[in-house]
Amino acid sequence: MTAIKLQHSLRALLSVLCLCLYLFPCLAWGEDDQETLELFNAFQESSSTASRAPKPLSQTAENVTVVTAREIEQLNAHTLADVLATVPGLQTLHLGGPGSIALVSIQSSANNHLLVMVDGIPLNTLGENISDISIVPAGIIERIEIVKGAASSSWGQALGGVINVITKAPEGGRALGGSASASIGDRTTSDIRAELTGSSDRLGYYLSGGYLGSNGLLPTITTYSNNAYAKLTYDLPDRGQLWGAFRYSNARRGDTFFPYPDFDYKQKSDDENLYATLGYRQPLTEQLQLELTAHHASRNIDSFYNLISDGSPLLTIFNKERVSGGNAKLVWRKENNLLVGGGEYEHAEIKTTDVLAATDMLNRIVDRWGLYLNDTIILGPVAVTPGVRLDHTATSKDQLSSSLGATWQLTDSTLLRVYTARGYSLPFILLENRSSEKVWTSQVGVESTAVTYLWLKGTLFRNETWNIGADLKERRIALGTELEVRTTPVLNTSLGAGWTYTDTYRTSDSSTVYGAPRNTVQLALRYDDQKYRGVLTGRHIWWNANPSYLPPAHYYGLIWDLHLGATLLKSENNSLEIFFSGHNLFNGSQTSDGLFPNTGRWFEGGMRVRF
Repeated sequence: MTAIKLQHSLRALLSVLCLCLYLFPCLAWGEDDQETLELFNAFQESSSTASRAPKPLSQTAENVTVVTAREIEQLNAHTLADVLATVPGLQTLHLGGPGSIALVSIQSSANNHLLVMVDGIPLNTLGENISDISIVPAGIIERIEIVKGAASSSWGQALGGVINVITKAPEGGRALGGSASASIGDRTTSDIRAELTGSSDRLGYYLSGGYLGSNGLLPTITTYSNNAYAKLTYDLPDRGQLWGAFRYSNARRGDTFFPYPDFDYKQKSDDENLYATLGYRQPLTEQLQLELTAHHASRNIDSFYNLISDGSPLLTIFNKERVSGGNAKLVWRKENNLLVGGGEYEHAEIKTTDVLAATDMLNRIVDRWGLYLNDTIILGPVAVTPGVRLDHTATSKDQLSSSLGATWQLTDSTLLRVYTARGYSLPFILLENRSSEKVWTSQVGVESTAVTYLWLKGTLFRNETWNIGADLKERRIALGTELEVRTTPVLNTSLGAGWTYTDTYRTSDSSTVYGAPRNTVQLALRYDDQKYRGVLTGRHIWWNANPSYLPPAHYYGLIWDLHLGATLLKSENNSLEIFFSGHNLFNGSQTSDGLFPNTGRWFEGGMRVRF
């Protein structure tokens, strides 16, 4: 026991020493390099997810990462899963090739501790509370805002963090524009997309549709999916706006064979998702703005299990989920203050049917609501951000979540952050009445461009979670460090790296929590001169799987991907581009579960026309 505690103490000390070494050059302030500041002063960029209203990251105490549309395009990404796999601090589990089921966690938290949203509508299922990030096509994404750590004081059940996907807005200034692209790769893996966008007077529109399919980059996993997206905006007098959005996806995933004797069955699934949103935004005064939204989500997840030996049906499950709700929000903005308050309501229904037995396994309807208030107070170079939220969950006790953070702009090039918050998550939202899982998170970090040609960011975090495990009595502590570095482009070339270390153990006996990833590494080499572009990425996740489980996990070395693109023809609004990607170039093996190996080396290429 003493040896185990000593081991944990040494690991924590190592994390602190790493951050100290990392901070040392940041404290040696020299002359400002204006080019570096302009390129990498990312904490001046605006983000809205942490506090539910746009404000600079320099006033955001949470550890936030923003991914832009240009960065997404450089990756030749198919879905949201391809993008998140490259973000430091995130662990993405991809069960196959493009379009296959993919799950994500933040800083080694559980998959069901993370809230994933598209334009504010949760992707989380009502049953298991997980999000399949592969159903969101990359082509519709304008930016991704990621909050790492408890965000319950703003969003409710977000114990591990929030990923908010913000979709593209209609293009202004012309009546018609758009693009069309197509790619083909191994095992007839293909991605076909088209989009139209434009505006006329006060009306704007964005339309997108596509197909993503594969005969199986792994021998037994196939995927065929379609998606459609539409957004309309109408600008009202006095800076008001009406908008509506519709998103549909259908994914057929089939013949998942488990290549081990104990699993004598194969699985098929048909997932259909529909999301609709209506919104209204109107300034009431120079400082006060009202925003109203209503949304509806419909999910049908049908699963079919058949014996491999003779093909006879073993189990057929139909799962239907319906969620309708709305949000009312007031934003009061002054020079030294940003106050956001509002309320949410949702009506949720779930019905799970065992078709062969002709019985309902689950049939439940609940109503839930939440009230929140978040403030940002500017005191010179210091911004203080308190927040509180009350949630009526209907399946657990009422939840009171709070947070308190601060940022300190030491210089134009160095920013300090401190954040602490209490959050919760419902592991099975409508499956049963049980206590919520809870967390107390604390973070301290620094972001700086004081070192010439470098952008540096470091964070220490401590997450204490309880009400964990089957008996709801387990308590865990996760101590971690997250480091990021990027270089200023030289000859249009830049380097980037991220490392996250997390040590997760039980407080009862200091034993290691298996399945909580310990080391996560992301590397990137980027070239972009607007005509030619290329990104070489490497990623590694030490999944820390239980060594007694069979088949064993594999996580040695890095998975390397190469993404290239070139613009062959270009005029003011028109261009012709070609692109190419090589995935898992060295045929590495890295998976948390031997049942689902990662895809081997494969290649694809395509063409895109813009007009």
